[in-house]
Amino acid sequence: MRILTCSNSCPRWDGGVLAPRSPGGLAPMLVALLEQHGGHWIFTAPPDRPDAPDTVRIGEDVFLHPIEPGEDLRRKHYDEISIRLLLGLLHYMHDTSAQPVFDDALWAAWAGYEEVNRTYAKRLAELAAGAGDTLVLLNDPHLMLVPEFFTAEQPARGKLTYFLGTPWCEPDYFSLLPRRIRVRLLTSLLRCDVVGFHATRWADAFLRCCARYVPGAVVDGRSVLLGGHRTELVATPFPLDTGTIDRMTGEAAMKRWRTRLARWSQGRRIMLRADRLDLWKNLPRGFRAYELLLERRPELAAECWFAAVVTTPSRAAGRHLAHAEETEEIVRRINARFATGGQEAVSLIRPAADDDSRHCVLAGLSMSDAALVNSTYDGLNLFAKEAAYLLPDDATLLLSENAGVIEGLGRFAVGIDPFDLTATGEAMEAALTRPGSSLRSERRAALREETVAGWVKGVFRL
Repeated sequence: MRILTCSNSCPRWDGGVLAPRSPGGLAPMLVALLEQHGGHWIFTAPPDRPDAPDTVRIGEDVFLHPIEPGEDLRRKHYDEISIRLLLGLLHYMHDTSAQPVFDDALWAAWAGYEEVNRTYAKRLAELAAGAGDTLVLLNDPHLMLVPEFFTAEQPARGKLTYFLGTPWCEPDYFSLLPRRIRVRLLTSLLRCDVVGFHATRWADAFLRCCARYVPGAVVDGRSVLLGGHRTELVATPFPLDTGTIDRMTGEAAMKRWRTRLARWSQGRRIMLRADRLDLWKNLPRGFRAYELLLERRPELAAECWFAAVVTTPSRAAGRHLAHAEETEEIVRRINARFATGGQEAVSLIRPAADDDSRHCVLAGLSMSDAALVNSTYDGLNLFAKEAAYLLPDDATLLLSENAGVIEGLGRFAVGIDPFDLTATGEAMEAALTRPGSSLRSERRAALREETVAGWVKGVFRL
């Protein structure tokens, strides 16, 4: 069995070694799959490797195929359609009083999205021809037209799965897309044998969109029939790589971060969050909820420290930059009001480019009294799994009820409404002033049962 996969996400490859560019999300999963099974990975060339060769061989049986779209297509495909339109839609981020607007500029960007997807599909068909026992795995909302183009070129192929690491919105919100786009996307995905999500909630929303918008589609339990083809829907969340976490906990970088964080916390109780500054991660509301708590109980600023490990999205612009500025302004305001004894009440931690952000996060979790995930809508949220695995006994995981991971971790967490600042502040107060449930051994045992092999079986229905 070989893996043939496409994604916008890309790896690092240096000195014949394949590695993910970030600790979470899709890339580490694909690295693990290819190292185990061998195969081909097609991805969008990273901006720092624009001159990468068409094919890079790693070891004996792993082949990388960077696609370089050029800056104009990258802007249309990635910035305008994939990020602003589609990720904004699937995460419910559009202000419908003003957006989206389908004018000539957006339709030109849509043509760019089609062109990049067609390029991916052509390369995929070339690699799939005569490949034998192959599992074809497509990923990311950036490539939702690839199934349409690929199956037209390669009708005889191995099992085809599309996995979306995002949420999927309900039909009424999905109707923000014009009919010709929404039907096209759904019909393309229904050319796959399996469409997978991290949570049943997102799969159910997809099924409802198919039932409402795709002519001739018949929803049959957990599958959709269209034109004689059956597509199965699965909810198979990414596993946590507990073996890697166990190894990292003994490394020198982990010890350095623990020392540094202990110095900054000065013996105070710690509440930690770790996020990329994406709009749906909801950092401003999280800090504002903590500000409301400190307004009621200002003495907690001397007893507790709320720290956020943050990274900036690639090609951040527009709303993302405004979101980051808003977050920083709230942090400055809280510290101006509540910092005591030269100690910040809240902090943004940005590990340096040459530092290891994941060691920082894992070290922080191992010494925290609470962890916060208050995403507005989130496909999974791997940080929540790391928190469930590493938080000490009696620590509390505050977990958004709109994060996909709550399906698996809800019994180990305190669910919060990410839009209710008052209730979130009250949950923070309880987490920082009263011990939680001692379920660490049960949390860790449940997460250790998850494996990459189990995920592959689930997402391909093997």
